[in-house]
Amino acid sequence: MRKVINGRTYNTETSKKIGSWDNGVYGNDLRSCEEDLYKNTKGAYFLVGEGGPLSKYSVSHGNSTSGRRELIPMTVTEAQEWSEERLMVEEYEAEFGVQEEASSDLTTRERVGLTLDIEIMARLRKHSAETGIPMARTVDKAITALLDSLNQ
Repeated sequence: MRKVINGRTYNTETSKKIGSWDNGVYGNDLRSCEEDLYKNTKGAYFLVGEGGPLSKYSVSHGNSTSGRRELIPMTVTEAQEWSEERLMVEEYEAEFGVQEEASSDLTTRERVGLTLDIEIMARLRKHSAETGIPMARTVDKAITALLDSLNQ
């Protein structure tokens, strides 16, 4: 599927499929719903979803409805949230890196949406995979070191 949205092209054939999800309703069932998350060569995420006339992808045509296939651009945060809810841990970590194990200090953390250089993210993911240190911890340490050096 190839589509232009807001002057930007999204193409499933030239993008990496991150993962897939379906609602477990198959065949000709009117409630069927499937979604695939992609990341294009420029690092933009998008979702391709398809569903029947009783799914979230339904389209009203006056007195009737039909299903459709839709391409939806996503922010990194939206892609992470979609992935957390729908993908296996291994699939999630393959794209977003090893995540920090839950602990009591999560009350002191805040989720933020950042746009980082693709090469920096690749290095951060690689470091996380090699060391087992969650990306969030590495970023915490790097920012703390930077801020400490600026205050000296």
